[in-house]
Amino acid sequence: MDVDIVRLLCCLCYDLILQPKQLICCGQRICELCSESKLKLQTQCPFCTAPGIPEMKYDRGFRRELESLSIKCPRCNDQWFGLFADLPTHLNNHYDLECENCGEKFVFSQQIEKHLNENCKKRLVECPLVFLHCSSKVIYEEMNQHCLSDQHQNCLIQFIKTLIPQTSQKHTNLALETLVDEQYRRMLTNYIEKINSIVQEIDPILGKCSRLSSEGQQYEAGIKEVRAQCVKIKESFDKNLKFAENINQILMNMNKLLDEIKSMPMAGLKLISPDSTYKFKVNILSIIDNEQAVQSEPVHTSQSGYKLALSCSIYLDQQNQTRYVSISFKILCGEFDTILSWPFVYPITLAILDLTKAKRNIEYSISWKSRTATLHQPLRNQNSVIHIERFCSVDTLIKNRNSYLQDDFMFIQMHIDFMEPGVNVTFDKDRPMITEDSIQRSIATNIATK
Repeated sequence: MDVDIVRLLCCLCYDLILQPKQLICCGQRICELCSESKLKLQTQCPFCTAPGIPEMKYDRGFRRELESLSIKCPRCNDQWFGLFADLPTHLNNHYDLECENCGEKFVFSQQIEKHLNENCKKRLVECPLVFLHCSSKVIYEEMNQHCLSDQHQNCLIQFIKTLIPQTSQKHTNLALETLVDEQYRRMLTNYIEKINSIVQEIDPILGKCSRLSSEGQQYEAGIKEVRAQCVKIKESFDKNLKFAENINQILMNMNKLLDEIKSMPMAGLKLISPDSTYKFKVNILSIIDNEQAVQSEPVHTSQSGYKLALSCSIYLDQQNQTRYVSISFKILCGEFDTILSWPFVYPITLAILDLTKAKRNIEYSISWKSRTATLHQPLRNQNSVIHIERFCSVDTLIKNRNSYLQDDFMFIQMHIDFMEPGVNVTFDKDRPMITEDSIQRSIATNIATK
């Protein structure tokens, strides 16, 4: 480093001297911060060892010299040149010398060297009892904790016991008188008395330490037992939690099943309405796309009446390539067929309902006289189907969707005329004709009165 720069550094902290003070005893210059924080605690000058608190004064001449001094930066390899007063600001860019222990950064090597030797809290220092084989190196800020450690305390006790044997007190006093002068003898004697009193207190303390160690072992065993119980409790809790989760899942499944049961239709027969009609809702786009017939649910004329059903499909006329809505009517095997009159003699009217006020329904009537063979009692599951292939063209429905379709659904209605006179015809001379049950009779009566 340039000699001129060394002149400008404080002799204690090696930082730049911005407010210089000069020691009267030896003329050394230090900064104002060191004069207030360090020299006031000294009993002699740290440079010339003059006794007493060092006296100092402001060095105004040296300060004027500094203010007018032009200098090169010692860290930039002469790349910066300016007034000394501007140097501290520039040196802020050179805080790159990092302490390997604590990471604090400095500008000059003297600063970091002094920091490592005196000020770093992370520096390694020797234990005062290193000669008794205590830890040789201890971190400075951990020294107090180290002094309270078992290792340090045991070394200290051993040192005290070896320094003053109880059995050779007189010999020790005689040796002290021959080796040291009277002043130090009195001082050591005083220390010996204090040490003796400490030694006398050590035995009960050691006894207490032994008792505390034994209690600590008991507590540790108790803690281990508690931890083992905690593990068992946790395992039991996990099992119970899993069991509770299983129960909760079962309850959820039961609730789901109950909801499904509630949503299922109640068991019972589907009956035609009091006005002797049954309506069948069909999505026309669905039967066009799927090309499959859609069948209605079975419907009964009464609780003990005929069992009927409708179906709907698309019929394609190959000759003119026209699609038609095809509607079928069939009689299914019922539970009460043996007590009913056959053939089925009631006229049936099928219609695609007009949903507007005009009520221009597309209708087709089925007369029992023209369909006697298909209206007899079914011998198997159902009779032959009465099939109206060209009931209505699909184009007609789509062109008039506002009249016949609602959200692509059409409504097919089946009406049975129980008031037709033909119901009184008897086909079996050996068995009287059963024309209607109580519900049919009620329906007929209501219609007649209206």
